[in-house]
Amino acid sequence: MKSLILIFFLFSLLILIGCQPEMPDRVFINGIIYSLDEGNSTYEALAVKNGLIFNLGTTADLSKKYVDAEIIDLDGKVVLPGFIDAHGHISGYGENLLEIDLVGTNSQVEIAEKVKEKALQVQPGEWIAGVGWDQNDWKEKVWPNHKILDEAAPDNPVYLTRIDGHALWVNKKALELAGITKDTKAPNGGDIKRDAKGNPTGVLIDNAMNLIYKVVPPQTDEMIEKTILTSVNSLTKYGITSVHDMGVGLRTINVMKKLADEGKLPIRIHAYIDGVGNTWNEFLKSGRLVGYANNFLNVRGIKLFVDGAMGSRGALMSEPYQDDPGNSGLQLMSEDEIYKVALDALKDGFQVATHAIGDLGNTIVLNAYERALNELKPKDHRSRVEHVQVINPKDVERFGKNGIIPSMQPVHATSDMPWAEARLGTKRVKWSYAPKLVLKGSPIIAGGSDFPVENPSVLEGIYAGVTRRDKNEYPRSWLDVVRMVDKKLFVISKEGIPDTTVFEGGWYPEQRLTVQEAVNEFTKWAAYAGFEENKKGTIEIGKWADFTILDRDIFNIPARDILRANVEMTIVGGRVVYTKLN
Repeated sequence: MKSLILIFFLFSLLILIGCQPEMPDRVFINGIIYSLDEGNSTYEALAVKNGLIFNLGTTADLSKKYVDAEIIDLDGKVVLPGFIDAHGHISGYGENLLEIDLVGTNSQVEIAEKVKEKALQVQPGEWIAGVGWDQNDWKEKVWPNHKILDEAAPDNPVYLTRIDGHALWVNKKALELAGITKDTKAPNGGDIKRDAKGNPTGVLIDNAMNLIYKVVPPQTDEMIEKTILTSVNSLTKYGITSVHDMGVGLRTINVMKKLADEGKLPIRIHAYIDGVGNTWNEFLKSGRLVGYANNFLNVRGIKLFVDGAMGSRGALMSEPYQDDPGNSGLQLMSEDEIYKVALDALKDGFQVATHAIGDLGNTIVLNAYERALNELKPKDHRSRVEHVQVINPKDVERFGKNGIIPSMQPVHATSDMPWAEARLGTKRVKWSYAPKLVLKGSPIIAGGSDFPVENPSVLEGIYAGVTRRDKNEYPRSWLDVVRMVDKKLFVISKEGIPDTTVFEGGWYPEQRLTVQEAVNEFTKWAAYAGFEENKKGTIEIGKWADFTILDRDIFNIPARDILRANVEMTIVGGRVVYTKLN
């Protein structure tokens, strides 16, 4: 009889235990949670278990249901799907943080002083690196010369990367080590700037930069690891939970795998191979890397370049630059070359992402993609065009028609606007940095920052997309532009300002995005661009618990105040990887 009672008791206990709700690891309550799902649902609370979103609902319901879980009170803060930067450079950003920071410098003299200080800290013969200079920020907006660097660091080779990554400024010692002389021919897709006598001035554009890179001592794996960790840990403070890393080599990928295996990556990395070469050949043999180390690393795409950058006048244009009539930019790959790479990629399930800034560059890439797509007819390719800064309106519909994804960086518009009109003229600039135009032909835009070219702040990107103004809230009207021109802070087209409305309430305000569109760029649309819309990009049960917590509701504040919003917490896989309290 006692045994029967015991069996009955144990059976009842099992039934009771089975009726208890499964307990999540952590519950976030008292928040404003924007899911960005199909119905734009909002919630007050969410529960996380094993790195996934376990439940969503009201604070009262989830608090009562999960009494034994860890509770985090959001105190009215806003939760968004984790920010995804769809175009960044992790190693480049890490190097920026570890090298001489030249962003915002105002002259060659200021930069030379920084180099001189660095030269006192290193051994003779050791290479000195810096990044972030931009001659457009200087009073004298001219290409620099090696002579001032020769004086600053006579015993050290120096190489300084322009802010867009498409030009190097080096000293004479670096030129000598690379064997660059008056007789050196510029490689295809590159340019060696020269003085009146034909001597190299110390500035190398695009493919010519490789002449220097070949003689720079290679990094050790330990240096690569330090660079990556410095970068990704800094990115978390911007609410970034995932990055599409554009242009990565095999050694870096192997270091990323090691860090992922050791659980040291705080954010997810979607890496794109750095063009055709050994790394690409290795992956064509081995296949894609998808969902590695609990979905912290993917390698399933290749990054190509058709042209250079606008700032260095390397973007490939159908007509010459207005402020450089003999120059239409640089073509780094032919249409046939891009087409052939696209064929190889699509056959093996890889994604192609090609840098294209000029209007002719964009046309060439779209032509190459169309040829490959028409030949192979893949079901779900999601080929990408990176930047799409100048796009002929006739080409816009080709994105949606062919399932090609435009990947744009809204902050480029406000960074480049002080000189873009001088480069392009008042007609062509109207279809430049134009997301609203692009959205007429594509259902989505993948949003990024192009860090370290720009600050990795997603909120700055959203603000720029919504306002079309810089961080000082300029331009508010054409009068602001006139004042900035007088102060040499803005260069307008030679046609002047024939239409003052293009500066009313922002730079070409008809291209302003809604807050919803701008947020979508950095969440659900970016997730789709990486084949991960079923895993992240919205806050829904079963998706990864990746989200960003802000101190204010950017959907319901004046647009200018978006720039004043702060990231309070960054969550990846249910784990807090950044909190403002730290």
